[in-house]
Amino acid sequence: MEGEMESRTPSIIDLNAELAKLTMFRGRTPQSTMADRKGSGARLASYRDGALFTTKFAGKGHWESHLTGDELIHILDGTATLEIVREDGPQSFALGAGMIAVIPQAAWHRFHSPEGVTLMTATPSPSEVIELDVDDPRTVGASRHEARRVDANSRMEREIESGTPSIVDLNAELAKLTMFRRTPQSTVEDRKGSGARLASYRDGALFAIKFSGKDHWESHLTGDELVHILDGTATLEIAGEDGPQSFALRAGMIAVIPQGAWHRLHSSEGATEMTATPFPGEHIELDVDDPRTVERKPA
Repeated sequence: MEGEMESRTPSIIDLNAELAKLTMFRGRTPQSTMADRKGSGARLASYRDGALFTTKFAGKGHWESHLTGDELIHILDGTATLEIVREDGPQSFALGAGMIAVIPQAAWHRFHSPEGVTLMTATPSPSEVIELDVDDPRTVGASRHEARRVDANSRMEREIESGTPSIVDLNAELAKLTMFRRTPQSTVEDRKGSGARLASYRDGALFAIKFSGKDHWESHLTGDELVHILDGTATLEIAGEDGPQSFALRAGMIAVIPQGAWHRLHSSEGATEMTATPFPGEHIELDVDDPRTVERKPA
């Protein structure tokens, strides 16, 4: 893809600090209102065509469906059961701390947690919601006066497809990896064993990586990249209008890197990260201060 990519400032979130502000909302039901849930959840940042959210709750959520893309769920603490509608009916998946679920675009789903759960989501919009405690939300279609379907933009009327989620035990996947000291010229073969592709996600994939050293410059042409530092520390460099800027990241912090922005990470002591990376991308395997001064190389 040719053309100039805009430079913008990343969103940097201290997830641990945001979680400390929240209280567990117990007794959640599908009918719980935003006023009921006040103080138990937060909008963290804009992300692609939606936003990042975090919430703490016990009880049962409403059925929901996201019309424009997959939803990413990361269980940060506690346990929950994910119910998702497939062609042969709803199916349940047990999730615990450190697990990830990718909910397919337009699939009806909900969560319930008797003991309590803390989770983070990357949620696209618009969405539809059914605030009835039914076993299968598709049975409500003929009686929409009994349910409130919320479409944030246009109240789109359409059939919702069923899907199977990708479930990833992130802790188990991380245990398989070894730390690798990178340079901008490190090849895929050099990095073997230090990273893993976890699952497909929207127009790209989820990755887990353990690294120290300095990575290459890269930019993603179709959407924002989400970077979650799971352990260690790293410095994010991003090409801004006035030149590269640096942002210090540590375990529990998240960065949303804008679409088309040139960036790289480096870590002297080592860092473990999870990324949601859109395709295609471009990268530059030269250790330069500003990647915009050199010719781009397709990834």
